[in-house]
Amino acid sequence: MRFLPAAAVAVAVLLPGAAVAATPSTATVTYASSTASIANPGRGLFTYTETHFGSYTPLNAADLTAARVRQARSLVYRIFYLEKYQAVDQISAADLALVRADFAAARTAGVKMVVRFAYASETDADAPEARVLKHIAQLGPILKANADVITAVQAGFVGRWGEWYYSRNFGTEGTPDWTSRGHVLAALLAATSPSTVVQVRTPAIKRRLHPTLARVGVHNDCFLAGTDDYGTFTGDDAAWLAKSPILVGGETCDVSARSTWTNARAEMARYHWTYLNPSFNTDVLNSWGAAGLAEANRRLGYRLRLVKAVLPATAKAGAKVTATITLVNDGYAAPAQNRPVRLVVGSKVVAVNADLRTWTPGRQVTLKATFTAVKGAYSLSLPDPAASLAAQPAYAIQLANPGVWNAATGRNSLGRSLTVK
Repeated sequence: MRFLPAAAVAVAVLLPGAAVAATPSTATVTYASSTASIANPGRGLFTYTETHFGSYTPLNAADLTAARVRQARSLVYRIFYLEKYQAVDQISAADLALVRADFAAARTAGVKMVVRFAYASETDADAPEARVLKHIAQLGPILKANADVITAVQAGFVGRWGEWYYSRNFGTEGTPDWTSRGHVLAALLAATSPSTVVQVRTPAIKRRLHPTLARVGVHNDCFLAGTDDYGTFTGDDAAWLAKSPILVGGETCDVSARSTWTNARAEMARYHWTYLNPSFNTDVLNSWGAAGLAEANRRLGYRLRLVKAVLPATAKAGAKVTATITLVNDGYAAPAQNRPVRLVVGSKVVAVNADLRTWTPGRQVTLKATFTAVKGAYSLSLPDPAASLAAQPAYAIQLANPGVWNAATGRNSLGRSLTVK
């Protein structure tokens, strides 16, 4: 390290792509942008998994870890098929233990989950409402206990694949029984933590049953198909969804004139998509090419990037100083969940007032932190809001700049230090 005369600022070794212009007391650092895929929590292309009670295939923590590290897949989709319980009220303790073990595997792997429960994948043979409500009540304690590693619970239970369409017990597709379906959604909301998003299959379902509740999102499982995503949108649903800041994710299902990459990227941005199934429909996904899929994996959900920072470089002991940090969201959506923002200076941790849910795509956000000067290097930390995960780097947000991430601490270096005289 080279030191300048005492009247100037001491310049530390810079991160790749960073440039510094300094005054005697502050330094302005600008940051390069990364093109890497980042395994940030709760977003991106997910790892698809399914299992059936009676022939259960448990999640493997090592496989999930490998997907997170090698493919930047921090999210696991898990559908549990309850065929075994279509005519049985009580889920066995052994089968409930299998569900708990899957959540434990996800936690060990440093990933989060999108989960759904359904009774059939080949027919419309779901269960009667009374039995569904009993099953939800039995699963509820597990869902609440693992809320910290759940990105969303899809409403499920009703109809083939749990998609609320082809149903034997909740009305036909032409005349759905909205009363009984409303009871299922209400039971799921009660059985899950207030921090858990519950997603329904179409905007129309949300608008009918819970139009204003922020924790009810939408999963679109025929994205880009036909002219209306095969019935996903009716009336002005598309315009409504574009304006609604709710969690959106799902999968494609058929090739159409709308399923080209040019249109796909525009619609994922318009409807603020957070996650996508990379396993289905392969005809659609392959048409996007490797470059399109890579861009989707980078931009699904949030992608927070440092733009610049104005940081105190020298200060007298005991002096009050202010750091200003500017970031931008290059993703398709704002973060679905708020989390702490902390400026770390040496051993000092300074809480920064911010709400990540307002960090919409393209918006530049300026953070300010005032603190008593202390010697040390600057870094920015965005840990998980759950106390159980706050110290785990895999659940912290990595910023989209080269050379800033410290995988051992889960912090992002700002490339500067503060000297106290």
